[in-house]
Amino acid sequence: MIWRQALIIGTFILGAVLIELTVLTRLGIPGATPDLVVVTVVAIALAMGPVQGAVAGFSAGVLVDLAPPGDTLVGVNAIVYVAIGFVTGYAVDPRDRTVPVMMGMTGLATGAAVLLISGLDTLLGSDRVDWEQVPELTLSSALYGILLAPALILGVAWVVRKATPEVLVE
Repeated sequence: MIWRQALIIGTFILGAVLIELTVLTRLGIPGATPDLVVVTVVAIALAMGPVQGAVAGFSAGVLVDLAPPGDTLVGVNAIVYVAIGFVTGYAVDPRDRTVPVMMGMTGLATGAAVLLISGLDTLLGSDRVDWEQVPELTLSSALYGILLAPALILGVAWVVRKATPEVLVE
């Protein structure tokens, strides 16, 4: 059972990181780059629960921190993504998991990721954060997260339901 969960988490996280870093960053979309990694962490947390969401968040954060071009302090993304994965899996009651609730939670998570990463970078002494752009990046990231949420969350839930029926959070 645990190896199937690890395989699902690893496959989705690796795929999301690769797609975000190789395809989405090069599209030239206005505002922030669509944060496919955070949406994937939220989808895993909603489908599997808070512990698996935290594991997915840590894995995704470490991969994003170590992948080139690493423009943030190592460990910041891992800390933020762990918190997002755990809180998302814990906060949303399985009975309330309707599409609008999941889209709203994804929008909140992607917006919060921008704010938390910017705040932690500033707190830890990084000078790369331009606080004049943070509101625009937060709003555009939240919008892109809301747009990506329905397909990705439903797709991850379908895969989890088929591959690990004993794990379903209900």
